[in-house]
Amino acid sequence: MTRSVTWELIRGGHLVRSLRLAPFVTGVVAVAAFLAARGGDTHDVIGDLRVLGLLLALGSGYVLDDGAAVTLQASPFSLARRLWLRIGCAAVVFIVPLWTAMLARFLPSAPSGDRWALGLGLTAELATALTVIWAVTAWGRRHGFEHPGIITTPALLASLLLVTSIPQAPMLVGSGSQWTSAHLRWSGLLAGAACVLVAGMRDPVARWRSPGHHPNRQRV
Repeated sequence: MTRSVTWELIRGGHLVRSLRLAPFVTGVVAVAAFLAARGGDTHDVIGDLRVLGLLLALGSGYVLDDGAAVTLQASPFSLARRLWLRIGCAAVVFIVPLWTAMLARFLPSAPSGDRWALGLGLTAELATALTVIWAVTAWGRRHGFEHPGIITTPALLASLLLVTSIPQAPMLVGSGSQWTSAHLRWSGLLAGAACVLVAGMRDPVARWRSPGHHPNRQRV
């Protein structure tokens, strides 16, 4: 599958239509309901943005559910490329615009000197949550789950419970002296989840080869 075919899938809207839109729509409705319940109050910037980020992440857990995966297994378009294409499409069309709108809505209520730090820190938390659920989904696909998105909700909630239950390394902190150190931990968790995601995207039949291995070499 060439770049021209990939571009045609994007330009014609086929890639967007291949995504499961119901979870995204549900997430958007939940975000709208939360904003309506808040009645325009934007003073709890950190708490509200964390809740909205969680709703957005839960709606994004079904990105890698691909009904055509079995059909495309024999195509030259690798599994990793197909999955990255779906993640990129979801990020560009849904996640980035919605999160940018949320930041623009809430950050002006924060102290002017803290806005950049809060925006970057909360974005790192959202990126970590997304990477964790996509890593879980990729490994679910690798182990035979046809629609692994269903397991992302309990996995994400269990991960959040885990990070909040470790008092020695607080993660969900407010703005203050612990903010930077907490988000260095979030960045480390993001890097680890990204490594797991990349490993989970490899084709199941692929094998690691040593530098000296040659496919035509026969064993003696």
